[in-house]
Amino acid sequence: MQKLKEKNYTIEFLRFSFAINFLMVHVYMVYARAMTGEFVWIYALDNIMPFMIFAGFFMMHGFKRQQPMALEKGLTPGRQAWNYLRTRFISLMPAFFFALLIGFIVNHGIVIRTPLQQWPLALLSHIGEFSGLQIFGIGFGNMSVGAWGNLPRIIQLLNAPLWFISGLFIVGYFVTYLLAKNESRFLAFIGPVIAVLFYGSQWLRDSNPFWFDPIAIGDFLIGEAVIHMFIGLWLGCIIWVAVNSLKDKTFSTGMKTLLTIAAFATGILTIYRTWVPVNIPFWGQLLPMNWGSMHILTIFLSFIILLNVDGFTWLLNRKIWKVPGRLAFYIYMFHFPIIIGLAGFMNTDDMMGLHILTIASTIVTIIVSYIFMIWNDKVLQPWFAKQPWFVKQQTPKNKDKEALV
Repeated sequence: MQKLKEKNYTIEFLRFSFAINFLMVHVYMVYARAMTGEFVWIYALDNIMPFMIFAGFFMMHGFKRQQPMALEKGLTPGRQAWNYLRTRFISLMPAFFFALLIGFIVNHGIVIRTPLQQWPLALLSHIGEFSGLQIFGIGFGNMSVGAWGNLPRIIQLLNAPLWFISGLFIVGYFVTYLLAKNESRFLAFIGPVIAVLFYGSQWLRDSNPFWFDPIAIGDFLIGEAVIHMFIGLWLGCIIWVAVNSLKDKTFSTGMKTLLTIAAFATGILTIYRTWVPVNIPFWGQLLPMNWGSMHILTIFLSFIILLNVDGFTWLLNRKIWKVPGRLAFYIYMFHFPIIIGLAGFMNTDDMMGLHILTIASTIVTIIVSYIFMIWNDKVLQPWFAKQPWFVKQQTPKNKDKEALV
């Protein structure tokens, strides 16, 4: 089996595929409903679980890699969690900030048409989103967009899909803390209890978890995305443990064949359900399955792909997906305000208009994402690595002041 440090490009293929699909979902489903009150195409939305599992898997990989040094230095669980948040913040915040800024310009300049003199105050009113707290619902309804429900949800937030990045920041912080505090208790007890209670409750009321829907716990409301993300990251951690324990094993031909059959079955089903709207004639109902069963199947698919010993993963594991896979996060962060912005200059009253919007949004998003990725890699991240916010050497004046003290 390949070591974890070696690239598994099947993961990059799925990331890119899902990112482009999210763009289509947000055109034909979310944007269409927000503007017309009706869905055009309805997607099953079965592809979010692998996204979270992959994130949790590599989070666990990073945590285990730094753990020996953390223990040697005596870092507390809180300090390890803050170190995780700092690393995530530096790597993702530039694109996160830029994606929100595009959303601000689009929402307030094209959709809401806020007077220019009110833009500074409007910008400050979205501080909850710029702080990465939208997964908790912070940002819905403020003095710029009005009370809850006055405007479509996609306009109340500057860039609604960034709830996922918010989850990587905040929920990832809590997961890292629990791992550092008591890894065994988190993996073997806290995670499973929350998972069975949450998904059991969702299943019993036949409700697919949606990130913006709240759950009432006494007098408090908590976004379903918070718990959904917590469980997804926990699953990624659990799968890392399983894959790590199996990485030196040599699988028999029969076992590889069984894993290949399972991967092809779940992989084709997942890809089909991801891309084919469920409300189109014949094809939409060709492979019917409820959301709960699909989430479970995508967990098995994610495990097999991360294990990387089957024929399905081998077939897709090609270096051609390296750059598209790296682009996936940027595509995910930038696509939504680009859709809303381009739609402001297009006729989207019919299917042809939506098709043109999809094509134009895909092209523009990929171009913007690629340019930003290169700029981030070549300029921003090397600059951040120098920690420019600290003074590296004391000036003679500072030394003199310290001497006086």
